[in-house]
Amino acid sequence: MSLCLCSDPGGVRLVGQPSRCAGTVEIQHQGHWRPVGDHFKDWDLKSGSAVCHHLDCGSAVSVNTTDDSTDRPVWFVSVPCVKLTSGLRDCVGLDDSYHEKSAVAVVCSDLLPQPNISLSDGVFEVYQQGFRVLVGSDFTVTCSVRPQYPGGSFQLISNTKKRLNLTLPAVNHSAHFLLSAMGYAHRGNYTCVYHVDVYNRSFSSSQSPALYLTVGDLVTNLIIRVVVLVSALLIFDLCLFFFY
Repeated sequence: MSLCLCSDPGGVRLVGQPSRCAGTVEIQHQGHWRPVGDHFKDWDLKSGSAVCHHLDCGSAVSVNTTDDSTDRPVWFVSVPCVKLTSGLRDCVGLDDSYHEKSAVAVVCSDLLPQPNISLSDGVFEVYQQGFRVLVGSDFTVTCSVRPQYPGGSFQLISNTKKRLNLTLPAVNHSAHFLLSAMGYAHRGNYTCVYHVDVYNRSFSSSQSPALYLTVGDLVTNLIIRVVVLVSALLIFDLCLFFFY
């Protein structure tokens, strides 16, 4: 499990966890990145949410303090200032001589990345709006997510006439949903949601981009292809006739 060290242009970041939306709060001030100390234990969900909003990570679901074995330089941030302004770095104290063993750690609600969705087995045609599959065929919808946390599960949801709401455990950060006997009732949009329990909480990702499936009849498609081919040959013959 890799640790995320993601800085943002605003000089605020969360470090030390697999997700960019969880970890120890660090602020860049006077040219230095340092953790934020919490000597007076006054950081709460509202001030933590200011960090999450700044990083586009939703709101805070937990705010704690981490303990290190030795003192280290930290910034002290005015919590009342944080609650009144989005300029987090404007709330850093002017004195840079503070040393603390503890630092502020925040977990944000948008902890999980958006999952991906793809289609395999049974694809008859790819077109601009999505995929076409044949009536009666089997197909597999795959949900996957960027590796961050082990385990979890994927939920496959559709807005089709025959609605689906299926759940499979995540294996190697993905799940494969085999859907059999494709029919016209399967036509519509499919999306994935990833769920995982971490930090003693349950988190759910946003929905994946929609995957649109439509149904193609094999006979109908063959007729269309034959008509197109015959038309092309006729046009070619006419061109040769006028040319000569």
